Amino acid sequence: MSLLAPVLVAYGLCLPADRDGRRALALGGAVALCVALALSAGAGGASMVSAAITTLTGLLVAVLARTGRSTPGAACLGVAAVAALHAGSDAAFAALSGTTLVDTMRGLIASYEQVLVETSAASAPQVHAAARMIGVFWPSAYVAVGFAEFTCGRVGARMAAMSVRGDAHPARLDAFDLPLWMVATLVATAAALAVALTVPAVPSWALVAVANVAMALRMAFAAQGLAVLVWVMRGKGLGSMAQVLLAALALYLEVQFVVLTVVGVVDVWANFRHLVRGEAPDGGDTEAQDNEPAQAG
Repeated sequence: MSLLAPVLVAYGLCLPADRDGRRALALGGAVALCVALALSAGAGGASMVSAAITTLTGLLVAVLARTGRSTPGAACLGVAAVAALHAGSDAAFAALSGTTLVDTMRGLIASYEQVLVETSAASAPQVHAAARMIGVFWPSAYVAVGFAEFTCGRVGARMAAMSVRGDAHPARLDAFDLPLWMVATLVATAAALAVALTVPAVPSWALVAVANVAMALRMAFAAQGLAVLVWVMRGKGLGSMAQVLLAALALYLEVQFVVLTVVGVVDVWANFRHLVRGEAPDGGDTEAQDNEPAQAG
């Protein structure tokens, strides 16, 4: 339901907003939030907060779509906002229980680590290594949740656009184009990560924070690299099976050698797809690019 709710909320809010303007959007958002809270009240406070966040995600997507600000850069900020809301709510509930979110996650990871080691003692080194890795990157799980919910909201907004305006062109992955400021953020994050890894005086929490920001940026640029790959495959007229195999190979190379991320970073400047920066990024909505990176050639 946490993934279906943003679809339905964004779809429902975008439909009347096309006819009655922002007043209907605000009224619909308030009604949706009240209904979500009422329906989840019986499941406890945590469920109410989760329902509120997913409803607000749909509202945020609808506002961005209807005001023409649903750009890739705005989407990245929206995902970050949703992830922060989820992490903040979990931290608040942990504080009410007399602990912290970090201690809760550490205890959870340690318990799973102990169970796995007891189940298979031979794999203990691998389990310990995986536990250390998860202990650093567990905040990225919130980014993944925020990405999933925000993307589902975009699906609902797109469905509403197709229904109301008769727009028959679905959002195209090969038109995904990040703004130049995302590259600057990536460079700054890489520099901070290098300092955190080489300077012993840097606290561990700073390393965890920078590493997870880098992981979130990697997801964004990997998506741009995948968009370049999709553009190439469509241009070559490859069949469905060949596209699936190449996409699987690209994802494998991304995990091993961050190939898609590198392609995505370079594409912001090189503009492999010869995009006219400043046009709607998904081929249909009235969405302008946040910044216009220098176009190669």
